[in-house]
Amino acid sequence: MGHVERKKRDQENIRASILNAAINLAKSEGWSAVTIRKIAEAIEYTPPIVYEYFKNKDDLIHEIIIYGFQKLRQMGSENLLKTSDPKEKLLALSLVHWDFSYEHRELYQLMFSLERPLPNDEAEKGAQLLKDIFGEVTKRSNREIDILIFNWVCVLNGTISMIMQFDKPEHPLQEKFSLTSRELFMQFMQRFIDSITH
Repeated sequence: MGHVERKKRDQENIRASILNAAINLAKSEGWSAVTIRKIAEAIEYTPPIVYEYFKNKDDLIHEIIIYGFQKLRQMGSENLLKTSDPKEKLLALSLVHWDFSYEHRELYQLMFSLERPLPNDEAEKGAQLLKDIFGEVTKRSNREIDILIFNWVCVLNGTISMIMQFDKPEHPLQEKFSLTSRELFMQFMQRFIDSITH
């Protein structure tokens, strides 16, 4: 490996370590506690090194949100390969959101925060995939499909948020509903999917 390739690889590694350090700090202390200084300490560099890669904390957070949407879209694409049935694809995509939200809770909360706009490029990439699936499931016009996608996103994120809020270790929802949180979510999403296909 030549000098240029090694330098590029090292830069990519530092950039990735900055992103990972920010996410790990958020897991342990919350997003408000993430600072450039703490990130620099976590990766054992000085703050000016972090600023070589990101202009400021907002720039870093924006990059993390894009990373989150790319990861979510990748997980969705992998799961769509497992079935050819459009309704099953839509349920699979719903469950990908659920699994992602529980595996990457802090990242999911940041991605869908009211304080930050969705990254347009990433949103558009996911939107076309959804339009195709909703078109297969419902056989409706584009305008109707846009409304249904909006409804799906509202049901999806609202249900995830409410289950996260109410499913506490001291009072698990499973005791109340005799279903795991994931099963409860799946039931909500299955009802929604059934409602748009009748």
